[in-house]
Amino acid sequence: MPGIFKKLNASDVKITPFEAHKQYNTVDLALIGAKTASLAWRGDNKSSFDTGSRQYYQIDKLYYRNYIQERAHRLELNDATYTTQERRLYQSASLLSLSQKTFGSEVQPNTFKLTVIKGGVTYNITDDGFGNLYDSNLGKDNFPNEDQRVFYLAPVNGFKRANLTLNYETGDNYVNSPFPDGYSRTVYDDSYFQNVVTFEKMKFPLITSMHKSHVMGRHDTDSDLSRVIVENNSYLNFNNEDFAISFYYEPTAASQLFALAISGSDTKAYILTKEGAQNSPPLGTQAGGGFSLSTSGALDITTIPSNPAFPYRVYIKDSSPTAGSITQSIFLERFDGDNLTTVNGEFYISSDVEISQHFLLQKKGNSLEIYKNGTLVGSGTDTTTKTCQNKADMVLFDKRIHDGTYYDGPNTWGSAFRPTQFQIWNQSMSTDQITMISESFTGTYPVGNIFYDNGFAVLTHPKYMDLFDGGTLDSLTYRNTHLITENEYQCTMNENEFEFTRNTTARKIPNSDSEDIANFATGSNFKPYITTIGLYDEDANLLLVGKLAQPLRASSETDTTFVIRYDT
Repeated sequence: MPGIFKKLNASDVKITPFEAHKQYNTVDLALIGAKTASLAWRGDNKSSFDTGSRQYYQIDKLYYRNYIQERAHRLELNDATYTTQERRLYQSASLLSLSQKTFGSEVQPNTFKLTVIKGGVTYNITDDGFGNLYDSNLGKDNFPNEDQRVFYLAPVNGFKRANLTLNYETGDNYVNSPFPDGYSRTVYDDSYFQNVVTFEKMKFPLITSMHKSHVMGRHDTDSDLSRVIVENNSYLNFNNEDFAISFYYEPTAASQLFALAISGSDTKAYILTKEGAQNSPPLGTQAGGGFSLSTSGALDITTIPSNPAFPYRVYIKDSSPTAGSITQSIFLERFDGDNLTTVNGEFYISSDVEISQHFLLQKKGNSLEIYKNGTLVGSGTDTTTKTCQNKADMVLFDKRIHDGTYYDGPNTWGSAFRPTQFQIWNQSMSTDQITMISESFTGTYPVGNIFYDNGFAVLTHPKYMDLFDGGTLDSLTYRNTHLITENEYQCTMNENEFEFTRNTTARKIPNSDSEDIANFATGSNFKPYITTIGLYDEDANLLLVGKLAQPLRASSETDTTFVIRYDT
């Protein structure tokens, strides 16, 4: 109805989104509505949770729990690139939450910087643009990539099974514990490769000098049956390819007793092996075998000897010239069926007690190398020339024999040395990378995560997880992002439209009830002046009013277009 209302066409409307940013730099969190919190996991009943435990539970559920397996159900999918954002939540964490009034629609990636001083040490935390936080004092260039780590057994969630009499899912003690002889269960490892791992009678004690992490140890009462078995995968085999094996351990006073027990002998205590036996398909599934499915055992998976070659074997044994000394060496071996290559280096001496140690063993070209705490302690030439692969499972703390049984040797290794952070990489490492892996504990550069869309920064790394507990904020810098939408409406008035006015001053009797137009408004020269433009919805409800700076006379000779712009 031109003259009162005119419907807009789609071409008359233009909506343009754009971003605006504001920089924040403060040392006063309260001033910008930000808060810090120390989060801690608790396994007891949720009714007894304190604030930190409730926050831990919420953060875990929303962002971390089963992240690799259930990523489709996690938040922050737009910011979480699967192979570039690392999410692992340990027993505790430090949380910084920003007010939405200050971070807007998101914290702009690559702008977040946090400086905290604790214990006389200044920690500079920066985001990498992918949702990871890292220590800028260390950088991130000399770390290997997460997608090159084909095996990783931290264990990240070991703290949940430190007390095997507690059902952490309900917070109650088991009436009949399912783990009377240690933790026995098949799970996935902590890598993106999701290796199938079976724990047999293991335990997960807490250690402190290795930054509040849990380690794997053999169960005290059944250590001869305690081991970890990793299902065979082709990427865990290496022929001519380079690889690196990394792990930590913290020797205790029990280490001396263990060392004395095997000193002066050729006894081997195995750390990591991949040899001996392999799983064979059920008889009834083998093509051409002519086996009857009714035959006893026809559908059972059997054990048969594997290829005698193996890509790696790691063990320790006494290296002292005389009995009674407390010196151990670590050995790395490869075997191609004919040629056995062995290199060794210092593993344990008395001064190592209660001091965290890191080992990295690798194949680099035609060399085998052993590093202790970032220092080369053993090397040699790899003399293998043929295939070193087999189909055997990988075993920690033990060695599998060809008949499927296990090595009958010293059984206290796992309890004595408390190892953790087992990692295998499908590449060799430079000396700079080895140093970073040795000092980082987790092997990669992230120390936490920032969730840009929600304004949360979480420090999860064992070295940084309690940074807000007694730490002092030195500075906080970030840039926010506000999404602004510019709305533009082109209101075109044709030359023959809106030629009359509803203003009461144009009537003989200036009243809305009067129908007679004043004489001055009846002539052809009379044209109304436009002062206000309104935008209405389909039901004629006024949505927006636009006021002109000065009245504009309607034209009978040409079309007139008014452009209305506003931001939301």
